Amino acid sequence: MAGHRRCWPGWHRGYIGWCGRGRSFTFVLRSNSMREVESIQVVISDYPAPVVLSNIQQNASKAIPSRLASKYSIEGHEWGVLDSPFAASQAHHFTRILAADCYWMPGQHLNLVRSMLHFLSLVEESEVFCIAGFHTGRAKLAGFFDTAVEKGLEVAEIYEEDAEGRRREWRAERDGGREDHTERKKWLVIARLKRRYRDAN
Repeated sequence: MAGHRRCWPGWHRGYIGWCGRGRSFTFVLRSNSMREVESIQVVISDYPAPVVLSNIQQNASKAIPSRLASKYSIEGHEWGVLDSPFAASQAHHFTRILAADCYWMPGQHLNLVRSMLHFLSLVEESEVFCIAGFHTGRAKLAGFFDTAVEKGLEVAEIYEEDAEGRRREWRAERDGGREDHTERKKWLVIARLKRRYRDAN
């Protein structure tokens, strides 16, 4: 992903990643110097089903060097369930949240946003990094961003990018809803969200 270094400069206290395949830590390593990696902690999270978490553990063990095993943990979390031991102990703890391809269930958008706001640090520089393909449709992604803004997040940056690093502006709809499906799948939406501290009015 061509733009990730520009999106997330600087020091961060902790990351939580909803990616499902144990790859969020690789993203963090590529976004930070080794000196910075030594001072952060990463949580890789997904739905709290034993088979899901076991698969993530196996993938993480293969993808992440053993010398960094102490820098990450794997925790189950159901979006919107904020009273579990993990969620309660990590409220407002993470300065960075990475959520990749988490937006294909419109009925879960509100719960996803609730979890983002719950885990996101109150430090003003804290951000949610969103990335997703259009394979399940553009409308579902647009609906998520509408919900996020409605519930207290603001869009700091959003754009579309293809595998060649070419960017174009984000649009909730293209070609009057008649966008070519094959062409659409070549693009990702990439966004940075922040907690809204000021009244929108």
